Amino acid sequence: MLDLTDPLSPAQHAQLLARLEQQITKAPRGTQFTLGVVSEDPSLWGATPPLCKPQDAASANRLTQNERLIAERYESRFHTPLRNRLIDMVSASGANRSPIMESLQALVADSRGFLAFDGPRRIIMVTDLLQHSDVLSFYRGGSWKTFSASPEFQRLGRTLDGAEIQIFQVPRPSEGVKDPAVVEDFWIRYFERQNAHVPKVTRLGDL
Repeated sequence: MLDLTDPLSPAQHAQLLARLEQQITKAPRGTQFTLGVVSEDPSLWGATPPLCKPQDAASANRLTQNERLIAERYESRFHTPLRNRLIDMVSASGANRSPIMESLQALVADSRGFLAFDGPRRIIMVTDLLQHSDVLSFYRGGSWKTFSASPEFQRLGRTLDGAEIQIFQVPRPSEGVKDPAVVEDFWIRYFERQNAHVPKVTRLGDL
């Protein structure tokens, strides 16, 4: 899920694509990939059509399989379409609001088989973690305490049960956020409440 309501620097852009490429390479054969964005426009929420990772040339049997044909199929049917989608989405930016929770749940609900799948599941989030919507806004002093005391808290489900969470955090100026520690505390509690694994966080710095 890509939360790019502000543009990335060239260094962050290159870093991000390299790290996402690494995730694609490491994923086992048969892994299903869907992509989603954080947007102030709800019509853009949800998941892209799924792409399943096929066999690649590195795992081909040289005696019984055609490596060139396998490589061509891997590129044309999976890698190139997925990378093109990523590049298009990473290049998009510009929004006044950042409904991270809402966009994440829309992506999960729209990803075919995610909720019912009994095997390993992973969500990769590229985000500054600065939730800003009517449900909760860190810019308006929101915190886990205020959220858990609000009527909206009752809408919080457990759709991430057992999921691995990888966050590539984009450092942003946090003017208006009184205490950045509140942001970290919120997301730890959020994913704990969702019964997901503790997030692994990598910062996409450029200095």
